[in-house]
Amino acid sequence: MKPLSICSSLKATRLWVLFLFGFLYSCEELKPLEEIVNHPPKHTQESADVVYDWYKMMARIQLRTTPQPAALLNIRNFGYIGVGLYEAVRPGSKGAVSLASRLYQMPAMPRPEMYREYLWGASANAALASMFKQFLVGLTDADKARIDSMENANNNRFKLSTSDAVIARSQAFGRSVATAVYNWSTTDNFNLSSQGYTLPQFPGAWVRTPPAFANPAGPFLKDARPFLEYSLTATAPPLPFPYSEDESSPFYQAAKEVYEIGKTLTSEQKAIADWWADVGGAGIGVPLPGHLLSVVTGVLESKQAKLGQAAGVYAKTGIAMRDGLIVIFREKYRYNLLRPVTYIQQHIDQKWQSYLANPPYPEYPSGLAGIYSPVMQVLIREFGDIPVTDNTYVGRGSAPRKYASITELDKEAAMSRVYAGIHYQFTMDITRKMGKQLGDQAANIDLTPEQ
Repeated sequence: MKPLSICSSLKATRLWVLFLFGFLYSCEELKPLEEIVNHPPKHTQESADVVYDWYKMMARIQLRTTPQPAALLNIRNFGYIGVGLYEAVRPGSKGAVSLASRLYQMPAMPRPEMYREYLWGASANAALASMFKQFLVGLTDADKARIDSMENANNNRFKLSTSDAVIARSQAFGRSVATAVYNWSTTDNFNLSSQGYTLPQFPGAWVRTPPAFANPAGPFLKDARPFLEYSLTATAPPLPFPYSEDESSPFYQAAKEVYEIGKTLTSEQKAIADWWADVGGAGIGVPLPGHLLSVVTGVLESKQAKLGQAAGVYAKTGIAMRDGLIVIFREKYRYNLLRPVTYIQQHIDQKWQSYLANPPYPEYPSGLAGIYSPVMQVLIREFGDIPVTDNTYVGRGSAPRKYASITELDKEAAMSRVYAGIHYQFTMDITRKMGKQLGDQAANIDLTPEQ
C-alpha cells in the first residue's frame, strides 16, 4: 500500500476537521473552515470613541428637548441603556460573563453566532441607536433622524476596514440585545404616579413646597424591581436626632444653619448651586442624569478606556444610579421629613425662601447624593480617587470645573444642595455614606467567570 502524499494527508486532515465540527455542531449551519480557524471572538480592545460620541450626542439632544424629560424616568432609562451596552459588546471580551447571571431577575440575553466574526463597535453602535429610540421620551422626528444618521455614518466608517457581512451580523446582534433589554424593562413596575397615595401627617412631616406646591413624585418607586438583590433591603439610618421645634435642639440648629447660609450666599456658592442643579430649561440645563454621565464619559476618555472597559463602567454606573434612585425614594417616603423651607418659614423666618426651588418629594435622604455618590464610588473603585474635570457646560460658554479628586467633586455636588436651601447638612453627609455602600455593591459585580 502506497504511503499518502503530503497533499493527500492535508486533504484527509481537512475532511476529518470538517467531520468533527459537523458532528459537534450538527444543529447549526456548517461554517467555512477558514472562518472557524481564523475568526474566534475578538478580545475587546476596540476604541470606545463610538460610545462616547453617542452619549455626548444624546446629551445635546436632551439639552434642547421641550419639555425636558422627567429626571426620575430618565435616570431609570439610562440605567438600562448602560446594561444593554455591556451586553452588546460582552462576547468580545475574553471570559466576560453576562449580567443576567449577576442582576436580580434578569433574563438570559441573546448570544452571538459561534465561530463568526463580529465588530463589537458596530454592535454597540446598533444597540445604542436602538435603545435611545426605545427608551428616551420626547424625541422628535428630527431627533430620530439624527440618531439614524449617526448610526449610518459610524457604519460607513466601519466598512472602510470591515466587510459588509461582519457589519450586518454585528448590527443584528446589537439590536437583538437592545430589544431584549427593553422587553425586560417593561416588567420592572417603575411607577411615577402618585395616584392613590395619601400624605401622612405628623409633627415634622413633609408638605408640598413653594413655589409650585406640586403633588408628591415617586411615592411608589419603592416597589420597582432593582438591579441588585442588595437594593431590595438597603435602608437609610435613622435621623441622627429627633425632630424638634425647640430652639436649643439639634434639629432646630440644623435648620438654622441652612437659614444662615441662605441669607449670606456668595457668588461662588450660588454658582455651585446652579452648576449641580442643571436648571434653566431647554438649551441651558442638562436633565438628569446627563450631567452625571458627562462626568463618567470625561473620566473614561481621560483614562483612554477601550470599548470593553468603558461598557463595563457604563453598566455599573447605570446600575448604581438606578438602584440609588429606588433605595432613596423608598426611604424618602418612609421617613417623610419636611424640607428646610417649611421648617424655617414656620419657626425661624416666615419670609425666607430657598435659593432654588424645592423638588416635590420628602427631604431625607437626598436624591442627588443618592445617585451621585454611588456612581462616583464606582469610578473610584475602577480608576482610583483621581483628579477630574467637569466639562458638562463648556458648550454653553461656562468654564470647566476642576477637582483634585473624584471625592472632592462628590462633596461639592452634595454641598450644592445645602447652598440651594433644599437640604439639611446632616442629610447630605448620611446620604453620601449610603451612596458609597451602594457604589461598592455595584463595583463588586464580578464580570469574570465563576471558578
